[in-house]
Amino acid sequence: MSVSGVWGAVREDAAATLSRYICFDTTNPPGNEAPAAAWLKGQLLEREITEDVTIYEPAPNRAVLVGHIAGHEDLRPLVLNHHMDVVPADPGQWSHAPFGGEIDEGYVWGRGALDTKGLGVMHLLALERLVRAGSAFRRPVIFLAVSDEETGGSQGMRWLVDHHLDGLDPEWVWDEGGGGFKGLVGDRPMFGIAVAEKQIQHLRLIATGQPGHGAMPHDDNANERLMKALERVLRPRPMRINEVTEALFEAVAQFQPFPVSFLLRHIDHPLALRLVGPRLTADKRLNAMLRDTISLTTLEAGYKINVIPERAEAGIDCRLLPDTDADSFRGWLDAAVDDEQVTVEVVETSEPTVVSPIDSPFFTAVRRAVVRHVPDGLAFPLLVPGGTDSRYFRAHDVPAYGFTPMLLEPPELDRVHGIDERLSIDNLELGIKITRDVVRDLCVA
Repeated sequence: MSVSGVWGAVREDAAATLSRYICFDTTNPPGNEAPAAAWLKGQLLEREITEDVTIYEPAPNRAVLVGHIAGHEDLRPLVLNHHMDVVPADPGQWSHAPFGGEIDEGYVWGRGALDTKGLGVMHLLALERLVRAGSAFRRPVIFLAVSDEETGGSQGMRWLVDHHLDGLDPEWVWDEGGGGFKGLVGDRPMFGIAVAEKQIQHLRLIATGQPGHGAMPHDDNANERLMKALERVLRPRPMRINEVTEALFEAVAQFQPFPVSFLLRHIDHPLALRLVGPRLTADKRLNAMLRDTISLTTLEAGYKINVIPERAEAGIDCRLLPDTDADSFRGWLDAAVDDEQVTVEVVETSEPTVVSPIDSPFFTAVRRAVVRHVPDGLAFPLLVPGGTDSRYFRAHDVPAYGFTPMLLEPPELDRVHGIDERLSIDNLELGIKITRDVVRDLCVA
């Protein structure tokens, strides 16, 4: 069979495999990833990738799958990780059923296609290509699929690292978090390799006041106290450059015209940041990389339109840059609230973690594979605004990298956790090829 014929068959297989995977409704909560994990185990066995597969059960109907491919040298393994659980989807808002796995117009549609069942299929089929080619693995590879990423990982990666990190003992972890972007800064394809992520501070503001009749306003209204506190809290935080964003803009600068190129190369200087910052922060993704952010996400108050309630609550999602001191941030927040009748309650936090090395064999292998398959592609280090399971490895000084090898334009990125999530078959093919090459470079004789 010709090369084009082989890859035609791989494309069909990849689309069908992702379609089937999406059909497992792993909405979290409750997750219910066990059937999907059992199916993945069957895939590893049927494709003769490995017979060394273990499924752990951190909680009823939750599952963590670990598939080992042995290496013939005494080397620590490369871990290929993705998560099986997905966020909820309202079928009434979608043009294709969220869990239908429909293949249409060159795309596989459904919740999890981008986040991150598509990545799992790329890992799976890339390993199969290497095994079918008779590759001799000198470095072990671990195929990992976890539960519960979308709600913090206590029944997924956090559990696995707490109980089995010594058994994994990774050299590097390949996780979600980065990927290829078109139109982010100019037209050049840019591939971000995540080496760090922001700290999570999920907080709740609780205001109390005097209840009463809605027909008789007064100055101790819990709703009004909360609104005034939020107005002070939600003002944009100052822009700040760290080692990751400095390296990012240094890489981008070489393809920008003067004076933007000069400003990006010197973006760590306050004047340069002040001049070019507004242009950068106009993009919500770049804005999130340049400052601590606070998003108002939930509001709860009142129970009847003619009653002033005694309590009002707001949930805020705060994401802090890796070098932000969380205690100092909380001190600023308390001062900004400036109301003894508005308290701040901690819902969830994450600890700051180290930045994974940029000058590593893994980073180099990804950069090399990107250029091989997207000749004008530019690979650069990325700071992830959100949270991923990589933080559990970085907390133990294990280098973890976020990279989904696909190329998306901004409207497609907005489908992550959004409506009509989908992944093109072209991107599936690209991801399988890049994954194959990276694994081959790092793990095959």
